[in-house]
Amino acid sequence: MSAPAVQVPRSVHSLLTHEQSVLRVLLYFDIFYHPLTAEEIFSFLPFRGISILELTDLLRYGTLKRIVKSRGRFFFLPSASDSCIENRLTKERFAARRLRIAALVAHFIGLFPFVQAVMLSGELSKGIASKESDIDFAVVTRARRLWICRTILILFKKVFLLNNKKYFCLNHFISEEDLSVEIRNIYSATEIATLKPLWNRESYAKYMRANLWIRDFFPNWESVILGQPGEKNTERGVERRSGRHLLARILDRLDSWLMIRWRELWQRRYAHLSDEERRHKFRCERSISTAYGEDYQHKILASYSLRLRQYGISGPEQRN
Repeated sequence: MSAPAVQVPRSVHSLLTHEQSVLRVLLYFDIFYHPLTAEEIFSFLPFRGISILELTDLLRYGTLKRIVKSRGRFFFLPSASDSCIENRLTKERFAARRLRIAALVAHFIGLFPFVQAVMLSGELSKGIASKESDIDFAVVTRARRLWICRTILILFKKVFLLNNKKYFCLNHFISEEDLSVEIRNIYSATEIATLKPLWNRESYAKYMRANLWIRDFFPNWESVILGQPGEKNTERGVERRSGRHLLARILDRLDSWLMIRWRELWQRRYAHLSDEERRHKFRCERSISTAYGEDYQHKILASYSLRLRQYGISGPEQRN
């Protein structure tokens, strides 16, 4: 995922600030050799004050025309060949089939105890998929029930799916107790902005409202779901039906106990990692759990920074 050596056009140095901002968007998605439409570039722009029509004219007829390649409705940088468009269209066709499977799996996940919302993440949430890619889900859980919920779902995958994660990849859990994402950079903002709600849109909307900081990166971003009433949040969960405070306290303690057990498991399994690396890849807190074997975030941000330097574009690409 490293950036190739590029022959940067001299005209880059004469770009105005808003033109450089357009280029920043294309440079980020160039990491994935992913061409963008004008509408997509607009949604990821770090500034307001331009319409999609004006942006299209800027790309096709302005100074950016000497730097940005276009074909049909797509725009991309010279470091990606024209085949990137056919590659994207192929992945879109494959994604259409995967999305139907993802919707069914998400509704199944929603039947498990303490699940509040199921959102599509990863490659498929951006409308593309390959034969090798998994279907990734982000799950919102009830407060103080994250680790119970996670354990039940992972046990189901191990026992009934023989640990196959192809259609059941659960790497990210977050509790409704604290929905705000702490790490704030262009990578996390992009991943949040592209999440797709598949089960319980009401809880998804709460999650998005808790993370409106992504508008600091993408002020043109809007989610049509935020202002809409979602599905009713059903009062499931054994302790709610029973109304017994004793059971609630037992489940609170069980959740805390499971969190400690997961932390110990990851410490043993990934003893070769430093404590900092392990904490970064396998977040183990009361309101969040992540388990990523590969540190894609670090790699992508490093590749993005390199591309910005190659094009002589400065400015903060993350705001922690």
